[in-house]
Order: sequence, then structure tokens, then C-alpha cells
Amino acid sequence: MRTLFCLFGFAVAVAAQQPRFPQLKLEDTSGEQKALAERMLKETRVGLGGPWNIMLRSPSVGSPVMDLYNYFRFNSSLSTRIVELGILVTAREWQSSYEWYIHYPLAVQAGVAADTLAAVREGKRPSAAQPDEIAAYDFSAELLRKHEVSSAVFASARKSLGEQGVVDLTALVGTYVAIGGLLNVSEVGGPDKNGPEYLPKLTAPAAAPPR
Repeated sequence: MRTLFCLFGFAVAVAAQQPRFPQLKLEDTSGEQKALAERMLKETRVGLGGPWNIMLRSPSVGSPVMDLYNYFRFNSSLSTRIVELGILVTAREWQSSYEWYIHYPLAVQAGVAADTLAAVREGKRPSAAQPDEIAAYDFSAELLRKHEVSSAVFASARKSLGEQGVVDLTALVGTYVAIGGLLNVSEVGGPDKNGPEYLPKLTAPAAAPPR
């Protein structure tokens, strides 16, 4: 509960600093936009903050993204641990500090080790992670960096996650690329502080995982 309260408070603080997409309140919306806003208030962790405020500008886009958000949160074939890891790999590659800040504590709660997250934060392969985490990292990082996946990485992911898991992980990465893109275009970032839950910009592109 405390984590969700802190996330909501952060979302409100960020909303006040959005010059490109001013924060909308429920009373600012109507029609399809209002219906989506009401759904967001009920179903998302940060209400109308972060990417959800942005997506209110296009309800026909925001509504199916909400469907995907709920699928990955509650119904994915992937474990919550792998879902959160996949989101953080995507956040790192897209330098989406907002998503990193929101999902870092959720990954920790789901059981991803601090050492694993530290490696991801630095753009490095977490070699000491659990086997399914390594498979998910290699798959996500290669897809994000090369826009394709090698046969060896694909085979490892299919063995660890199953065929549905591979499809779900691919869709998860794609969904959070879209969310990260919206956040970056909108100049919505995380707190500019030091610590594992804050994401610094990489000074140089990270190396692709080995094939």
C-alpha cells in the first residue's frame, strides 16, 4: 500500500511538470475520453498520471493498451517476475526513467534479485540471474537492440518460457516500447536522484547479448 501511495504521489508531481501534454482531470474529459479516464482511475496504479494522461488524447489507442496492461498484470503466461524484468529491460533500452522508477520496486517485490536489476540498470547482461531471467533478458535485449532474435536466443527463450511465453514477451516488449516512446516524446521522466530505483542515462550504447 505504501509503495502504491508513493507511486501515485510521484505521478501527481510529474503531472505538474508536463509542458507538452498538460495533466487532464476527470472533469476535463467527456464521451469516450471520460469513459477511458474512469477506467484508468479504477485499473491503473497511478490513476491518470504518466503515460495514461498522454493516452487520453487518443482513446482508441488508450483503450487497447489498457487491455494489454491488464493482461500482462493479471493473465499473462509469464510470471510476474519475468513480466517486471521485461518491462525494466525495455525501460533501460529506451531510457525511460519514469517506467524504471515505477516498476523497479514491483520487480523487487516479484522476486528479481537486486544484483540482477543492478546489471540491467547498467545495460549489462545479468549473468548470475535465474535461467528463465537470463533467457528473458537475452531475448528482450536482442529484440530491442537488433530488431530480431537469433536462433540460439529464440530456442533458449522457448525452452524456458514456452511458445506462448515467447509471444507474450514479444508483445510485452512492444507494448512498453510504445509506452516508453510516449513518455519520452512527452518529456515525462523519473526523479533525478541516485539509487537503484533511479535510472541514469547510459553514456554509450550497451553491447548486445552474445548469440
